[in-house]
Amino acid sequence: MNMQDLLTWIGAASGSASLITLVYLSIQVRQNNLLMRAGARQAQVETDQDHIRKFIEYPDIAASFASAGPITEEARIRLNFWIVASLRAREYEWLQYTSGALDEATWASYRQLIPFVLGTPRARRYWALCAGFFNPAFVRVVEAMIDGQPLTGYWTALAAAD
Repeated sequence: MNMQDLLTWIGAASGSASLITLVYLSIQVRQNNLLMRAGARQAQVETDQDHIRKFIEYPDIAASFASAGPITEEARIRLNFWIVASLRAREYEWLQYTSGALDEATWASYRQLIPFVLGTPRARRYWALCAGFFNPAFVRVVEAMIDGQPLTGYWTALAAAD
């Protein structure tokens, strides 16, 4: 074997090592992306569960949604900021979706909560007050989802379920 043959073998080995390294790195990046998405989904589930726990801990939030009559100032503040917190979670998910970190099917399942959260006249009035706290593009998404849509019948159905 002469020097030229040796250099050819070294070049081929070097190229093969580079290719193997690139394949390994691409696998690592893919696994990291999957772990990051799983972590983000877990955080989203925990946020939603926290919102549900707030309904249990403070039943006046649910009662305030359902009531057409006056509510206490404490209930008004609690409901208003529960709505803000819930929609902030939806905004985060929307941002994840628009950046490509959340797939369309997952975003579709999360966005279904928006018409529910804003499904009463009181909730829509509160939304009108706090929409300025959110990303303007997200506000347009929310407005498109509730514009002309009927209110939720959930609270009436829940009361009638007894």
